Amino acid sequence: MDGSLSRMRGKADFRLMRELLGLPQEWIAKRVGVDARTVRNWESPRYFYPPKREAWDLVEGLWRRADAKAAGLVEIASSAARVARERGVEPAPLMLAYWRDAAQWAKAHPEDEDAGMWRIENAAARLAADRLHAMGLPVAIAYAEPEA
Repeated sequence: MDGSLSRMRGKADFRLMRELLGLPQEWIAKRVGVDARTVRNWESPRYFYPPKREAWDLVEGLWRRADAKAAGLVEIASSAARVARERGVEPAPLMLAYWRDAAQWAKAHPEDEDAGMWRIENAAARLAADRLHAMGLPVAIAYAEPEA
């Protein structure tokens, strides 16, 4: 595979990835310089025009970021579970942080100019939780609490 997730993908694929990442159509539109109606049309089977390359690149890049973070969390949990079981105890759940909103994210990450990244962090937590459940490993979710 050449690294492009969008090869031979269609409108429904774009919408699925956008929604799995928790990205509103307006958020995508702002970043690729179109209006939200254009993004809705990209996802609608009633219109011919597919998502533009820049939009695919954005969504795929964010997907890779969320996927890489989720993979790292799964690796940590898998390693910890293996060690715990080698010692004869059941592993403790991996605690995953989940951001409530952009304001909480901005408070914790004042250097980050794009407050929308909280959605990608949440997508990574959802992906990791799903993978850990599928592996039979314990996981717990808690709201992230930025320092006051």
